[in-house]
Amino acid sequence: MTTLKYFGTSITVAIYDAGSAQAESVLCDSVNTIERLHKLGSDYDTYDNIVNIKAINNAPTEVHKIEPELAEIIAAGIEWHQLSDGYFNIAIGPVVQVWRRYRNQCTALKMANDDCLIPTDKELIDAIKYSDISNIKLNKTVGTVSMAEGMSLDLGGIAKGWMAEQVYQQLVDAGVASFVINAGGNIRHFGQHPEKRLFTTAIEDPICKKANFEPAKCNQFDNQFHEIVAAEDIAVVSSGNYLKYFTVDNVDYHHIINPKTLFPKTTGISTTVVLNDNHIYADVLSTTLFLMPLDKAIKMAEDLQYVEAVWYLDKHGNKKTTAKFDKYRLNYNSTDFVSK
Repeated sequence: MTTLKYFGTSITVAIYDAGSAQAESVLCDSVNTIERLHKLGSDYDTYDNIVNIKAINNAPTEVHKIEPELAEIIAAGIEWHQLSDGYFNIAIGPVVQVWRRYRNQCTALKMANDDCLIPTDKELIDAIKYSDISNIKLNKTVGTVSMAEGMSLDLGGIAKGWMAEQVYQQLVDAGVASFVINAGGNIRHFGQHPEKRLFTTAIEDPICKKANFEPAKCNQFDNQFHEIVAAEDIAVVSSGNYLKYFTVDNVDYHHIINPKTLFPKTTGISTTVVLNDNHIYADVLSTTLFLMPLDKAIKMAEDLQYVEAVWYLDKHGNKKTTAKFDKYRLNYNSTDFVSK
């Protein structure tokens, strides 16, 4: 097993049965792949001899020659903008950066709630002018991309699923028979547990998680997780309002920005998706289904044959699920879980 810090989170690759592979060698290859994709997808830093998202954002109107993998993920982001009716937008970077600046200022200065501020409507309206995804000019054939002046890309809603699937395929191709990838709560299973059973994933209760499990009810194991799912060769990903946020006038503002309103969504707590195919899009779908109005989100999930989902709706623990989510639910009597 190896654990490292990339993509703004802790990433663990745990091999349970190396099969025909050399565990140490394939783990080393996994680390190299994660580091390489992190550098390609980063919108925080540039790196020598690498054309990454930050480099593109720094000079959006230039024609950048990019790696095929980066071209593929940008193309997927453009496609999902249409599939999601605009709720997923990799061109939302200018708006995200405005919110990030306010959140970082509030966090860094450790201000009291009344001293923190949120962006003005004018700042957000000015930023969204530079978020028209049709102004991304991508040529996958030759591997080039450019954008309009002032634009910037943000792969935060797709990058971890992209990385996890690349590592997954690398491990499978090397002959590894059983493993789990945990990318900051983005779970990807393959094979069976050494005890000859399905891998299980415990999905943390978001209310308890947000409160650092301090409330009395959160001391009980059964209350720490709101769902337990079990299956073979699946991806499990959650999106919600309970981790990255800052507070202004007793209102929490989380990091998932709705492209329709330019603000964090104000209803719902979290959405968890379970995918048995097209696993690379687990991140995209958890984000999209969290941001969409509930009825629209349920319809979209029901229309996709490879995804089931559960919505944690409010502080009282009310939930909605897709019709076939029960096929993944586990009635458990064990504490041997991968927690999410």
